[in-house]
Amino acid sequence: MAKVGILGCDITTRELNCVMVGCFGNLRGREGSFKDYPEDEPLDLVGVIHCGGCPTAVGSDRIWQKVQALVDYGIDSLHLSSCLIQLCPFKDAFLETIKRDYPNLKVVEGTHPFHDPDAFKAGIKELISQRAVKPQTMNDLVFKRMKLPPEKEV
Repeated sequence: MAKVGILGCDITTRELNCVMVGCFGNLRGREGSFKDYPEDEPLDLVGVIHCGGCPTAVGSDRIWQKVQALVDYGIDSLHLSSCLIQLCPFKDAFLETIKRDYPNLKVVEGTHPFHDPDAFKAGIKELISQRAVKPQTMNDLVFKRMKLPPEKEV
């Protein structure tokens, strides 16, 4: 049985509310990067952890702690989520640290393919920056410009 862990992007889950349905669906269906496991070998998702956010000043050195949390439960392979692989400016440094600190761990880049990687990146940029539709801020509340949704009927 292959014991699998997933290292996801903190920003996409915490800020953008990604529930990792693509990652989990591909694991269950043995699609995407999970198709490379032998068909007769069951896949056991041991756990999911997130990178902890963009490390800026501390660099990739703390990523080992995140991976260690999964290694402690006996994972054989670690999949870096497709969002992390596609978007993370620290991806290469993370990979270098993980491969150096866990040389016996199988590291897989990605969990699922994107239909159009450029459209995905453009969509993420808009979700984060909210340029097409202006998001509301605390100033909208203070200056009484806040737009509220209509009350839900019971």
